[in-house]
Amino acid sequence: MTSDLRLLHWPEEDHANFTQFTAIMAEVQTRIQAISGEAGGVPVPRPPRVPTPRECAAMILRRRRDIRAMAGPDADLFSDPAWEIMLAVFVADEPQSDATLFDAAGMPGDSVAGAESIALLIARDWIERTGAGHLRATEKSRAILEQYFQRL
Repeated sequence: MTSDLRLLHWPEEDHANFTQFTAIMAEVQTRIQAISGEAGGVPVPRPPRVPTPRECAAMILRRRRDIRAMAGPDADLFSDPAWEIMLAVFVADEPQSDATLFDAAGMPGDSVAGAESIALLIARDWIERTGAGHLRATEKSRAILEQYFQRL
């Protein structure tokens, strides 16, 4: 009540300025609510969504395939079969066949370099074969790649 009584004793110019300020702030609040969908006042800014490690790996794999496609006959200059197979294994939801991984990595199905890379990745315990002969990431590779992609 006291604050209302004080407004009565303000100079006319101050009262007009306060009324204009109140109207502008109400408009700003309305615009913020319209943009954010928040009805309870000014929303707290939300940080951008951080992609998951698997989403990062999938994006990098796509970009690597894109550059090889653009390079045409010089695509082999931009190839790293072991890395691309590892990314494809990491991104996959389920264990995958060799041919599926070659396709996901953008390699021909009869890729000698791909087969050698798979053998090396298995020998170094980065990927493993399931009982059905499919390939999946090991705990070692998942832990290392998740840590790597979280740092990006």
